[in-house]
Amino acid sequence: MRDERVSRSNDTGVPMKLLRAIAVAAAIFVLAPPPPASAQISPNAVWSCEFTNSPTDCGLYLEAAASIRAAVMGPGRDGPTAVQLTTQPGDINIAGSGSNERADLVLATSSTYCNQGQDEWWAHSLMFPPGYVPPPVASVWNWGAVFDFHNSSPGGGQPNFMVYATPTGLELHMAGGPNTVNLPTDPGYYSITIGPITKNVWYDFVYHVKWSSGADGLFQAWLNGQQVMNYSGPNLYVGQSCYLKIANYHTELGVPVSVVHSRVVMAHTQADVQIGSPPPPTVLVPNVVGQMQAAATSAITSAGLTVGTVTMQSSTTVAPGNVISESPAAGTSVTKGLAVNLVVSSGAPPPAPVPVPNVVGQMQAAATSAISAAGLTVGTVTMQSSTTVASGNVISESPAAGTSVAKGSAVNLVVSSGPAQVAVPNVVGQAQAAAASAITGAGLTVGTVTQQSSSTVAAGSVISESPAAGADVVSGSAVDLVVSTGVVSTVVVSTGGGGAFDSFTLAALLSSLIGGLWRARKIRDRVL
Repeated sequence: MRDERVSRSNDTGVPMKLLRAIAVAAAIFVLAPPPPASAQISPNAVWSCEFTNSPTDCGLYLEAAASIRAAVMGPGRDGPTAVQLTTQPGDINIAGSGSNERADLVLATSSTYCNQGQDEWWAHSLMFPPGYVPPPVASVWNWGAVFDFHNSSPGGGQPNFMVYATPTGLELHMAGGPNTVNLPTDPGYYSITIGPITKNVWYDFVYHVKWSSGADGLFQAWLNGQQVMNYSGPNLYVGQSCYLKIANYHTELGVPVSVVHSRVVMAHTQADVQIGSPPPPTVLVPNVVGQMQAAATSAITSAGLTVGTVTMQSSTTVAPGNVISESPAAGTSVTKGLAVNLVVSSGAPPPAPVPVPNVVGQMQAAATSAISAAGLTVGTVTMQSSTTVASGNVISESPAAGTSVAKGSAVNLVVSSGPAQVAVPNVVGQAQAAAASAITGAGLTVGTVTQQSSSTVAAGSVISESPAAGADVVSGSAVDLVVSTGVVSTVVVSTGGGGAFDSFTLAALLSSLIGGLWRARKIRDRVL
């Protein structure tokens, strides 16, 4: 809006009763505080501003006596921030305001909005704070503009659309067509009455507009979900576009005046500008690190949250069963009912595995040294006879060589005691055949058998054995036997000289005599 247009139209002295009386349609809307809500901006919005960081976020620029006339404050309609526009007495001659006071935020003209033929949805939220001073009844008509789409030409005329504060309440004004509109009686002027201004509540406006300087123009308005305006007709001046002004512009009142704006959105569908459902309540994640899992679970559920994934992880610093970490982190503000994931200690990690060394064939002492050097211990040592492994050497190990085992594990050994030892059976007095059977049955062999006469041991029986009965010998060893031939008989032959021959000597003499007689006969026979 240009100040000259507003001031000229107000300086004419035309009673504003007339302005309201000529409205094509009027709607009285008694404002009630809207229920608490949170406006989540749709990702499909073409443009939006919530004044998160500064009043001039989102490409806006300030028309005011000083930068401090626009300040980010909270809470906003849809979150922590809004912008408060304040005028101080004497804030006149601001961007052509003349004697009127101004603190406006402006979005420059653009090909993306507010042009002939464009169809748009807009929404904005407005609040009059407790200290707001409405235009008072006076000898002059006091007024205030708090939001408008201003015609682009500097040549004068009323704004194309305006949220307008008057001494009697809030109104919506519209102007457009082939001629510039200055007075309420001019063709192309339209207005409706909203009702008395209520402080400290949010006015949530939604607009559907098709911009046109002709009869096909459309401007519909909703306030806190209830339709308050349905205008058809020109809403642009011929050959002009318009631009957005988030405003606090009014006649000079001599006191500070503040208006709060929040959540300005432009999109192509109604769904993308409307206020959504209130977000679920949030709670802080409790600090459960270091607590036992059961205690942590209790704290999480008591905070209105749930326990999510529980992951076990070894730790050398956190006792088994205690919480190592949580996600989201303690102190994070999250939606009530959200899951909190825990990492719980399973205690110190097991020792790193080591391979079992190969000690088969080594002497027991050397095997023990190799096992200890590998970080292992010697377990059970079993002695076992062997005909192939020397006594004292390792026959086998368990676990087998090369197996990966935990450090400190025991390795069991089987150590050779040499060939197996067996006891020599007692076969003295037994018949030779029985003795031989007993010896072989004991895993031994029969060695040298010596015949010997005996006056005490029956012929064919064992007189003695070597090694002696009961001796431990290597399996397969030979046992020598002495076997009795019985008693040796003696024949006494007198020689007349007091001597005697034993039976063997006598037999030899007789054999010699007979042999001599046989040879003599043979000689005789040849002679004869």
